[in-house]
Amino acid sequence: MNFWLASANPRKVEEHMKLGIWRGVITNPAVVAAEGRPPRALFADLVGVAPKAWYQLRDASRDAMLAEADAMLSIDPKRIGIKVPATREGFGVLRVLRDQGLEPMATVVPTAAWLTFAIAAGATMVAPYGGMVQRAGISSKHEEVARMQDVIDAQHAGVVLCTGIYDVTEIPTYARMGVGACFVWERDVERYFDQPLVAEACEAFGGDWETIAAAIAEHGEHPAREAGWSR
Repeated sequence: MNFWLASANPRKVEEHMKLGIWRGVITNPAVVAAEGRPPRALFADLVGVAPKAWYQLRDASRDAMLAEADAMLSIDPKRIGIKVPATREGFGVLRVLRDQGLEPMATVVPTAAWLTFAIAAGATMVAPYGGMVQRAGISSKHEEVARMQDVIDAQHAGVVLCTGIYDVTEIPTYARMGVGACFVWERDVERYFDQPLVAEACEAFGGDWETIAAAIAEHGEHPAREAGWSR
């Protein structure tokens, strides 16, 4: 499963990239607006600290969305990804971007039925909005994402779902479904990556490392072992 960091703060992105698990950053209008900066300047900084940054187009006319996509892609077409709202106009934008050789993501995709339209339009990644379906009392988020993944698998569509994680326990649930990607909100990183059992296990070796350090101080490190153990 690929992990994406949901943030538009270059300082925090640079810090969290040190974890080594992120494919890049994924944004929406809310996290971009929170930075209070023009998107082009902001995303130029983001691709300076992350391998890839996904930018979500404003829901508008087909021509307006394509113009916005061109403006953002001009920053770095290899490192800027374009998220397209899955509206009537958005489907046409997905098709144009795909025909240009790009790999756009469809967002605001609430149901498995809507997923089939996004795939037909050319989306290579899809951000499910299962939470909307759940709040509307239509289906649970997990059930709708499972239906979407079943459609992708049955059609051999080669499309990757990228679903939001709202609790760390969701990650293995989606991984077992075959979901290929997820995003974690920046506010949750510290909470998700602080695992008490791991800390406890590492702490248990504390005395052993002190013994090893004392042995090195007394006898020195064997030259032949400086690069690793040898027989």
